[in-house]
Formats: sequence, C-alpha cells, structure tokens
Amino acid sequence: MKKIFLLGMLICISQISYAQLFKDFDKKLEQRAKKKLEQKAEQKADRHIDKTLDKADKKSDEKIEEIKSGSNKSTPETSSKKANKTVKGANDFVSGTKILATEDFSQDALGDFPVNMSSTSSGEIVEIENKKWLSLGSDGAFILKNFNKDLPKNFTFEFTLTHSEDMNWKSKELGIVFAQAKNLKKDYGKWGENRHDVNGLKVGIHPKEYTKNDIGKTRFFTYQDGKETMKNEKTQNRYSLANATVRVQFWRQETRLRVYIDGNKIWDVQEAFQESNYNALVFVTGSYETDSQRFFITDLKLAEAGADTRHKLIETGTFSTNEILFDTGKATIKPASEKVLSEIGTALQSEPSFKVIIIGHTDSDGNDNENLKLSEKRAESVKVYLNTKFSIDNSRMQIIGKGESEPLVDNNSESGKAKNRRVEFKKN
Repeated sequence: MKKIFLLGMLICISQISYAQLFKDFDKKLEQRAKKKLEQKAEQKADRHIDKTLDKADKKSDEKIEEIKSGSNKSTPETSSKKANKTVKGANDFVSGTKILATEDFSQDALGDFPVNMSSTSSGEIVEIENKKWLSLGSDGAFILKNFNKDLPKNFTFEFTLTHSEDMNWKSKELGIVFAQAKNLKKDYGKWGENRHDVNGLKVGIHPKEYTKNDIGKTRFFTYQDGKETMKNEKTQNRYSLANATVRVQFWRQETRLRVYIDGNKIWDVQEAFQESNYNALVFVTGSYETDSQRFFITDLKLAEAGADTRHKLIETGTFSTNEILFDTGKATIKPASEKVLSEIGTALQSEPSFKVIIIGHTDSDGNDNENLKLSEKRAESVKVYLNTKFSIDNSRMQIIGKGESEPLVDNNSESGKAKNRRVEFKKN
C-alpha cells in the first residue's frame, strides 16, 4: 500500500515538473523569437541607412567633380532661381534748370524764426552737424515768402528732411501742400486746420509705420473747391527711422505729379493738378507725441522744369511739337528750338534701345509737292541735330515727310497754320 502511494506521488511530481519544463521552454522560445526579430529589424535598418549614405556620398562626389570640371549643370530648382531676375525701375527725377527760389537759412541766427517765413505755429533755426535747419513746431502751417508765387505748369521742388531721434508713429505726419490761395496771408493757415475751401493737393510723409523701424508711410490727397476728391496711402521704405535724412523731391508737369525720396519714386499721379493757378506752397504739421519730437527741413529749392517730353515720347511712344522752328520756306533750325530739342535728345539718350520715326509737317502755303519735300528736309535737319548734339545713332532714327497732308486744324488763320507746322516723333 505504501509503495503504491509513493508511486502515485512520483507520477504527480513528474507531471508538474514536465508542465513547468514546457512552460519554461515556451517562455525561452518566445524570448529568442523576439530577439531574432529585433536583430532582423536592426539589420534591415542598417542596410537602409547604408544605401542612403551611399547615395549621398555619390551626389557629393558628383558635385565635387562638377565643381572641378567647371560644369554649369543646373537642377530645376537652381534653374528656377536663375529665372527670378532683378527688376529695376528708372531713377528718372530731373531737377529744373531755371532756379526760382532757394533757402538754406544761412542768413538766420540760431534760435530765431526765419526772416523769410510765416507760420501759424512756432519754429526755430537749429544746427545739426554744422548745418542750419528749421525745426517745425506742432499743429501749424508754414510758408516761405519768396516761394509763394504763381507756380509754373512745369516745376520741381526739393528739400532735405530729417527728424528727432525719439520720433515715433504716434506723432502726426509732415504735410507738403500745393494750393490755390485766394488770399495767401489769410488762407494758408487753413491747411493746418483742414478747413480750406480751394483747389489743392497734399502729400504726407512719416518715417514710422507702427512696429517697423525700417518702414515709413505716405499719404496723398487732392481737393477741389475744398472737397476731398482723391485719397490714397501706403507704406514706403525710403524714409524711415533707420534712414532718417533724405532728399524729398516733387516734379510737376502739367496735371501730373511725381514724388521722389532720394530719387526713388513713391507717387506718380497723372491727374493731381487741376486747371487752376496754384500759388501756395505750404508745410503742415500736426501734433507731436512729446515736446522733444520734431521734423527738420533745409536746402529748399524751387525751379522751373521742362515739359514732360520723356514721358510722352518714351512711355507713350508719341510726341508732337510745334516748338521746333525753322526759317520760312527752309529747313534751317532756329536757335529758339534748342530747349525742346534738348529735352528730346536727353529722352533718347536715356533709352539707348529706343528707335524713333521723325515726321515733318507743313502748313498749306505754297505748292503741295514743294511742301512734301520741305517737310522731309526739316525732319532730316532734326535727325542731323540729334546725331550731332546728342550722339543719337542714325540707325535709331527714320525720317518721313508728310507735307500739308495731315493738318491738325484748318489753315484759314495764322494760328491754325502755326499748329499744323510741327514735327512729330513716334516709336519705331
């Protein structure tokens, strides 16, 4: 009985041991399988990394060989970059040659208000880097007595501008006004209060556009009978806290006004001026945030300028004038024609690739055939003049004579005949 019991116990222990053994074996097998999978994954990752590095090395070697051989191969990306060419505009400001008025405050004492100026506010002469400037007070209008006269249809006005170091966007802009004043002494101050009742335009300039120190702003207004007819504003990067001293330039040509800062155009408004007699040039200030903030101006110059010949010829492709004068019945150019020919020659010099057709026209006096020949000879005289005086290559100029065949008006009066005697320039 005892032996049977012992045998049973041994069988039970054996079964438990075998079960434990198989359990341990399964666990080890699972661990080995997991380890094997991890090894395979690592090997696969290594192979992928090796391939990637091999490709990179190959590209690097190819690049080195390309540099050594001086090859100029380009990828689509570099080709795209090469296609982005620099865009350059014309720096076309031309200062007027006939000086009408200048002011540098050299005759004024430091601390005084300029003797040639009137204001509804305050101002004083200060010295900045050994030069005299006018410090413009707040909330006022300022006029220079010798600048306020009937302004020509074509003029330039320039001045140098800077500001105090603590200037910020909370201070108001500096305004420059060209206006028609019925009574200059009484009316100019209205521009400082925005209660004018005349025709005029105003350009505002400020060196700070909120958060950016290298960006300023500018505004443009036109007024007719005291009512605002045009308004626009934008940022500009020519006058800013980072670029504090600049040359501000205005160029009027008939109704057109262009505004520049250091020769860089910021406004070009075709219908800025009305058919009015503009006789007031006014500086306008608003409030400054602190008493120490100021705008300063110096080196003012007003000059009569030529007509907008370059724009009409180069930009529109056509220009006609009866200011080129000839001796009666001849192709000899009169000295009085020098001014307009100079403008045309300068315009053609500025655009070396521009080709032009010079067309001569006459009035109806005389024989038709003779007028046709005369108009061609006059066109030839203009061509010779431009070639001789301005070195315009003959290959750029073609001549045509139209005689009396294309009149602008009838030839029944002397004024009509004068209009029909003209020289026309057209882009070829």
